[in-house]
Amino acid sequence: MKLGIQIGASTPPGDLPAIARLAEETGYEEIWLAEDYFELGGIASVASALAATNHIAVGLGVVAAAVRHPAVTAMEFATLGGAYPGRFMAGLGHGAPGWVRQMGLTAESPMTLLREVAGVVRSLLAGDTVSQAGDYFELNDVSLDHPTSARVPIYFGVQGPASLRLSGEIADGTLLGWFSSPGSVAWARDRIEEGRRRGGRDGHHEIAALCLLAMTEDDPERESRALAGWGAGMLAQMAHGKPLAEAEEGAQLRAIVADAGREGLAEAIPLDLLRTFAATGSPEDCAASVQRLLSAGADRVVLVPNPASYRPTSEMVEQIALAQTLLG
Repeated sequence: MKLGIQIGASTPPGDLPAIARLAEETGYEEIWLAEDYFELGGIASVASALAATNHIAVGLGVVAAAVRHPAVTAMEFATLGGAYPGRFMAGLGHGAPGWVRQMGLTAESPMTLLREVAGVVRSLLAGDTVSQAGDYFELNDVSLDHPTSARVPIYFGVQGPASLRLSGEIADGTLLGWFSSPGSVAWARDRIEEGRRRGGRDGHHEIAALCLLAMTEDDPERESRALAGWGAGMLAQMAHGKPLAEAEEGAQLRAIVADAGREGLAEAIPLDLLRTFAATGSPEDCAASVQRLLSAGADRVVLVPNPASYRPTSEMVEQIALAQTLLG
């Protein structure tokens, strides 16, 4: 299985190097670090993980397009790509609306903003000199002294249909969010391919699907029910979203929400259904969950053992070590 690990943004900065080394030594193919405002800085975290390891790829998943001038974003990406050629995966997205509003950076058109930022970043990384007055940013004869010799892949962390089409049109890959399911992965792949056709893109577009991890060898049902209780609100909200509109698991989830309500979802959801949205339960259960995502069209699965401070850092580390059974 092609597996990565996301190190939670609540991780104390001083613990990052050791956890990154553990992920590499355990055998994971990649590490992803989120820039969740206002916890760990994403670019600094990626630099820390790259410096602490020898060969593993490290992804930034993702920087909100509005929070930095694209010339500064490109400069940071070029520095990481130049210092660690072939190991850095850049990530851009709209950002969580609540965080963006807190910073007073809400865009009238998030799609236009993301397109503009991605275009500038791509051009500067390629060594171009950029002058433009865009809808959101201005550049006057800007170029990088150290553009990257090795291509830095740009991933979009997006989920809506228009954003996925944009990712297919201009990005190298897409990072799909928590509670990815087989149906939502297949749906995202279709939207991405629509964008690729629109943009005349060839080659393969990489999809990395984030997958919540709650594994145990002792009491699989208790572990799974605890995760369901934590994520019930998000699952209930997702049930009516476009990614699950035509998926079998979406219809099942909507029926349970209609019957039990959001408050009763954690106890009412069958564990087999929960495991289409998360790798939870025994190692065998988790392996089956991962394989379903790969079969649905994900190129890699990124296990998320500590979403939004779900557990202490020490338990996240235990999960990272325990999940090595999935690596074969």
